[in-house]
Amino acid sequence: MNRNGYWIGFILFILMAPILCAQDKPSPPLLNVMDPDYLNRPHDSEKATIPDWQARWELARILSYVKKYQESIVEYERVLSERPDLSEARLEMANVLNWMGSHEKAIRIYEEFPSDKLDDRTRIAMADIYLEKKQYDKAIALYQNYLDTHPQDHQIRAKLADALSWIGKYAEAIAIYKKILAQVPNDIQIRRKYAFVLIWNNQHDSAITELRKTLDP
Repeated sequence: MNRNGYWIGFILFILMAPILCAQDKPSPPLLNVMDPDYLNRPHDSEKATIPDWQARWELARILSYVKKYQESIVEYERVLSERPDLSEARLEMANVLNWMGSHEKAIRIYEEFPSDKLDDRTRIAMADIYLEKKQYDKAIALYQNYLDTHPQDHQIRAKLADALSWIGKYAEAIAIYKKILAQVPNDIQIRRKYAFVLIWNNQHDSAITELRKTLDP
């Protein structure tokens, strides 16, 4: 091959290379708009459509975040009138009722649900309401159940000790306070509660010692 032939061949190879490479790649499937089911399939624009009930649900949530509780309840009720199957929305409404102080209404909704359908936050909210209503046995059961899986939550453990002391189970309450103080010895309020239960249990010398630890010399 002479020099001119070599250069002509080289130039042709350079020009044909993109075409040859493209042939190695699979072509994307063509959209068959003549398919009779094409128009019945959901498209991106349809997937993005937000129904009124969903927009209203989000509005109810946001109103609760900014503590406009009464307005939030109105929107939750409108959502649930259209979609009574939304158990999550019903529980959220119960939480808002609880936050605004409507504890009786909140607890009635909570009690509609099996225990295994409630999350930890809801169980603690129920326990706090029962504590306020002086239904101590119910509160104690919920606190104990929660602490089985959250043993380091000293705040809830202290509530359990409070409830036990208020029904006269001083020994159990004292044992719990000791356990908490072993972990947080500088918590003055816990130590004072502990001292008060010692007083109720006629352990006056121990109570004096514990109270002095919480006061300046």
